Amino acid sequence: MSRPEKPLVTVTIPMYNNERYIAETIESVLCQTMDDFELLVYDDHSTDQSLEIASSFADPRISVFASDRNLGPEENWNRAVSDTRGRYVKLLCADDLLFPECLEKQVSAFEETGMDGVSLVSSQRTIIDPEGKVLIKKVNFIDGGLKTPAETVRKMVRLGTNIIGEPVCGLYPASLIASTSGYSARIPYTIDLDFWMQLLRLGNLWMIDEPLCAFRISNLSWSSRIGEMRHEQFLAFMEEVAGDEHFQINDLDLFIGRFNSAVQSMTSLMGFKLFAGSTAEKRVIPVQ
Repeated sequence: MSRPEKPLVTVTIPMYNNERYIAETIESVLCQTMDDFELLVYDDHSTDQSLEIASSFADPRISVFASDRNLGPEENWNRAVSDTRGRYVKLLCADDLLFPECLEKQVSAFEETGMDGVSLVSSQRTIIDPEGKVLIKKVNFIDGGLKTPAETVRKMVRLGTNIIGEPVCGLYPASLIASTSGYSARIPYTIDLDFWMQLLRLGNLWMIDEPLCAFRISNLSWSSRIGEMRHEQFLAFMEEVAGDEHFQINDLDLFIGRFNSAVQSMTSLMGFKLFAGSTAEKRVIPVQ
């Protein structure tokens, strides 16, 4: 079946060995209250049944693409946004979920009068465990409404954590992709935040103050060494962001952020040890 010519939204899923969750993730997209979208699934040469499961859906809005070799997260994520036909794009990791009104409410935010200067719409998220049990109903580091790049990034640095959200949280105009350098895994833990920073150099953030999606914690062998990598990589990211005059980060922001990042790292480490499951942890070595 042919792809829609001009859908309003492109939802794109980079996927690698996600047979446990991919059907549920796809279903969460198909159950949207807004149906003007295409769904693209890019399989990165999975060795399990992921490709077969994704290909079993007969909905004409779905297109599944297979790779004849393993590209790795960075290349596959960029492949996933290389041929979008929608006005807006959402990249969705293959074990996360959209709540039914996610696309409708995020598109409405863009379509409202006075939103011309917005380059990214995000929402709060719910944290779930490998079985789908709610661990945190609403992660809320930033309130709703219009946020400038400087105030957003400064608050993120000071809190030492991702206040914008994972890829599942964001929706952005497809027209801006060409003005970015794409997804970069040079600091693997912040592959999504690096892309958000590129978008925030092009416009403002609009935050929807309700959870419209679910981010799944899923890791079997979470360890102290991985936890330290998380902290070190977020510190490297903060130092990099601080060097960009666009975001107006000062030495005090960095000092506070280094302390809070250590606290956030320890808290996350404890959470992953308690609740993580059997799939590869996507924030340090991103799951596709």
